[in-house]
Amino acid sequence: MKKKLLTLSLVSFMFIPIVNSRVTLKNEKDRDVDFSQVVKLKSEYKDFNGDSLTIYNCADYIDEELISEFEERYNCVVNYYTFDTPETMYNQLTLQPEGTYDLLCPSDYMIQRLVREGLVEPLDVEKETPVYAKYSASNLRTKLKSMKADTNNDGVKDVDLDKYTAGYMWGTLGIIYDPYCSDTIREDVKSWDVFWDKKYNDLISIKNSMRDTFVVGLMHGYTHGKFEHVEGIDQAARETFLLELEQATTEEQKVLAREKYNKTIQGLFDLVINREDYQNTIEIVKNELISLKDNIFGLEVDSGKNDIITGKIKMNLAWSGDAVYSIDQAMEASGKVLEYYVPEDGANVWYDGWVLPNKANRELACKFIDFLSEPVNAMRNMDYIGYTSFIACDEIFDLISSWYGVSSYYEEGEYFASYYSEEDDEQVDGSIVEYNGKFYECIKDSQGNLPTNEEYFIEVDKDELDIGEAYDLGFIFGDKFDSERSGVIYPYNDCYNQLIAQYPDEDTIARCAVMNDFSDRNDEVVIMWSQVKAYTDMTPYYIVLFSSVGIIVIYFVTKLILKNKSTRNKRRLEDLTK
Repeated sequence: MKKKLLTLSLVSFMFIPIVNSRVTLKNEKDRDVDFSQVVKLKSEYKDFNGDSLTIYNCADYIDEELISEFEERYNCVVNYYTFDTPETMYNQLTLQPEGTYDLLCPSDYMIQRLVREGLVEPLDVEKETPVYAKYSASNLRTKLKSMKADTNNDGVKDVDLDKYTAGYMWGTLGIIYDPYCSDTIREDVKSWDVFWDKKYNDLISIKNSMRDTFVVGLMHGYTHGKFEHVEGIDQAARETFLLELEQATTEEQKVLAREKYNKTIQGLFDLVINREDYQNTIEIVKNELISLKDNIFGLEVDSGKNDIITGKIKMNLAWSGDAVYSIDQAMEASGKVLEYYVPEDGANVWYDGWVLPNKANRELACKFIDFLSEPVNAMRNMDYIGYTSFIACDEIFDLISSWYGVSSYYEEGEYFASYYSEEDDEQVDGSIVEYNGKFYECIKDSQGNLPTNEEYFIEVDKDELDIGEAYDLGFIFGDKFDSERSGVIYPYNDCYNQLIAQYPDEDTIARCAVMNDFSDRNDEVVIMWSQVKAYTDMTPYYIVLFSSVGIIVIYFVTKLILKNKSTRNKRRLEDLTK
């Protein structure tokens, strides 16, 4: 998932200059990077005298240069191993003696399972990881607090995941697609129905992942009335939600509308774990997915993000971070445009986090969590792997705005005038800011000078900037900013899709639910998924078989008739010659 590294500028408080799109490579700032500066709050230094830390993380899920820097800072040795799926991690963890691993990075549902089975220890975030506690997005931690785990394996979820987890990355599940593969594709991807649309036969790949593909079957069944018999699952919830949002006159009313709709979708996601008749839900999903198989190109684990770049497929079930990767790579390689959308029916939002397995080297593991939570390191990780960090602060916001668009003037920021890049052999635009509803371009390197100061800035026409309407990320960053500043970004039109993939808006998150651990019903879902993958529609084979049998029968009947006819003719001839 490695992306092209964005070259950053570090000044005393690590400000990222607001420049044009990372897709338009000529507009990236090309300045020396000094990552040795660790800004603001940092993990307290301690010499660990060569002590070791064993980490088990998903593949391609960290900038590994950070590991070397951590070893140097704390005088320790990191043993770093990777897995392909959380299930692989779980199997390996349970096969090894306690103390083999010091730090794991599983997904939300797997954390629930690890807690339930007593395989991980509680984490006091405020005391043990103060850097993470300071910079992690408040509403993302609220999401973790809303996810419960069963600590006694008695069926009662009595503790929230924030008591065990330091969040790492998060995102959504949606559809990445080629917007030029049909005239109606942008409208079609608003519903999971698009995967069943014969117009796209053999142009779609979906994840060879039980849980992710379960979401697709579940939501398709929901939108087609398969759960009308289930109390509390409102089939008209989507229409009601849109109407309430349209009629809302206050932010409080919008919040209530989102919460109401999210509750319905979450209730749907939890049918397997909350209802005695959960087998009906599993059967519905199975039938939906079996009916889907005839329309797709196939199942994939990790190839989809490249297949859609090459044009092998036109649509792929994708995680948001992989979608950003594909969009970036397609644009860089050939100028090809790809887009990402979370269907309006509803989808999955997921959270990955760090947990401490039993008998972990606890102190050193917590130092590593805090090290990754320092703004400069969180920025590097986001840029490297393409996913969205739990860390939300001025520096991360400045990085996002430098990638995707124009943000409002920030008095502590440093802005740069247009300059010539010898490496790219072209002129690079100056920093652009929004101030009091107008847009200004820096014409002389500036810090602390108002955009209205004509010595440093010149007003530019918004229409000439090719930017869209304001996109507010205040709900993620607002309470983490150092000072009063706007969380609004005016995205460049050719970057809007990456922005919404990396940071979905509040309405998108409202229609996304968490896929909780299936707990003791997981085995039955596994069996269902095996049946889906093994299922083959025998109708064509039966047609061929019956046709072949029919042809054979007709052949022998015809041969018998001809033989009988020949015998009769021979007898008649003999009678005539007597």
